[in-house]
Amino acid sequence: MPGASDRILYIGTADGLYEAEEEDGVFDARPIGFQHQGVMRAPVVVDRDDSRRLYAGTTKTGLFVSEDRGASWREANQGIVYKEIWSIAQHPLTRTLWVGTCPADVYRSDDHGESWQECEQLLTLPSTREWTGPVAPHVARMKWLGLDPTDANIIFGAIEEGWAVRSLDGGQTWEQLAQGTDHDSHTIEVMPDHPETVLASGGKGMFRSTDRGATWTTCNQGIESFRYTPAHVVVRAARPRELLTTITATGPGGWQRPEGPGVAFARSDDQGQTWYVLPEAVPEDFRPVPRALVGDPEDLDACFAGMTDGSVWMSTDDGEHFARIIAGLPPVHSLAVAHR
Repeated sequence: MPGASDRILYIGTADGLYEAEEEDGVFDARPIGFQHQGVMRAPVVVDRDDSRRLYAGTTKTGLFVSEDRGASWREANQGIVYKEIWSIAQHPLTRTLWVGTCPADVYRSDDHGESWQECEQLLTLPSTREWTGPVAPHVARMKWLGLDPTDANIIFGAIEEGWAVRSLDGGQTWEQLAQGTDHDSHTIEVMPDHPETVLASGGKGMFRSTDRGATWTTCNQGIESFRYTPAHVVVRAARPRELLTTITATGPGGWQRPEGPGVAFARSDDQGQTWYVLPEAVPEDFRPVPRALVGDPEDLDACFAGMTDGSVWMSTDDGEHFARIIAGLPPVHSLAVAHR
């Protein structure tokens, strides 16, 4: 039935956070804060106990909390040393919050973000000397945090560039995961139905582990002509074997080449072991690069991609076809979907 929807998009951009509400299939985006406070790298997290409570991270001024769905914000950096936020996650069982920063570090909060504790042992790993960043001044960042939904003590981190890390004791101790995975790590996800299986993406494609990250194998079958994963992997508990991601033929340094970046969307039906390109998702000469990709937790066929040209695209058939729904924003770097 036509009319207002309860779906809300939170769009993190290169200059501020935007909210887009849907009415009659049309999304109207408006700024809700953080202009001139850096890039909004981390997708907004909606608190699992209170949908009015939001957590947002900036790359200049740290973490902020809203208790009124983004109408107002307050700083929540008590205990956070590094104010450049790259990732935020909340565990579904304990509600513990985790934040990843640049320089690459991890913080946890057990009081809904009111205070934070640094995971200090992480930075004592001998391998930190091999962590670096892709651009000057080459400082590594904790680009993504993956949580085991069945065990709150198990946390994974994807470091750009520094392979992956894992904690098995709630962040007290950490270990480097470098056996078979990419040094240029982008995201890391624990499979909801089989937590021993972990999927990581990076500058050289997809990597898969079946032993909780101890060892990895490259899993690029079906997407061999692509090499870079610019956005996230959509993982849904209701369809645990079906994954969706986006890939490009080149890294960021080649996205402006005359022939274009070579953008494609790809699906896996076997939890990341093999992939196939969705040929009609976007045109072959598509030039905007998806920097954010997210599924709707209440509509399994709906997913959204945020692009480098400041547009947001929507698919209503699980990635088979995308159509533009928002344009004119600063470059998009993160997306989150919520429902009122």
